Amino acid sequence: MMNNQFTIILPSKGRLREKSINIFKKKKLKILSDKGERDLVGYINLKKINTTVRILFLHARESIQALTNGTADICVSGIDLLKDSDLNIQKKIKVHKSLNFGHADLYICCPIHFLDCQTMLDVSEIASDFIKYKKQPLKIGTKYKRLVEKFLIEKNVKNVEIVESKGATEAMPRLSQVQLIGEIVSSGKTLFSNDLRPLKKDGLILKSSAACMVAKKSLKKKGIKKILSLF
Repeated sequence: MMNNQFTIILPSKGRLREKSINIFKKKKLKILSDKGERDLVGYINLKKINTTVRILFLHARESIQALTNGTADICVSGIDLLKDSDLNIQKKIKVHKSLNFGHADLYICCPIHFLDCQTMLDVSEIASDFIKYKKQPLKIGTKYKRLVEKFLIEKNVKNVEIVESKGATEAMPRLSQVQLIGEIVSSGKTLFSNDLRPLKKDGLILKSSAACMVAKKSLKKKGIKKILSLF
């Protein structure tokens, strides 16, 4: 008789997908598919525990939502995406293990020609000047609205407006949509290419990496510990 079946979501693109698949390769487990490498649905047969694990490939942000709506039991996603999600979602998810890839830091970043912008105190002063002289708030573009808002409150930065980014956040200042951005920094090459730099002194919002996460309700399922041991 077949034991509980489990669903694991892995990132669908790029290096995170490759690194996530390598977790199973190291265990000599092959992700099988009926439609080839580009298939977004696969499976692993775990004969030792008489279980089939379904593998779904989704965007890292979507996978976190999937843990809370019953779509999946386990996912590999970014700590940054979990921390930026709704609190009700965070309460339903447990971080089982941080993984040694996908390292990146979320920073407040400014254009390189903002010579007087080195600290968050400088950001606060610039925001005050915007209200005083331009009669409008300083705009900060980001995909991480909750994390950036919380950080600005902690730093007592006022007179700012968060503009939610749907695409290439680094391009927003060049298009005059915003003055600053809150963005993930890995190598820093994309920032540099767009004439931006992170506020290294005190503009770090969060240090992130990929992590194995599990839905708390799935912790009650028989065999879940053996599945988590794969990570």
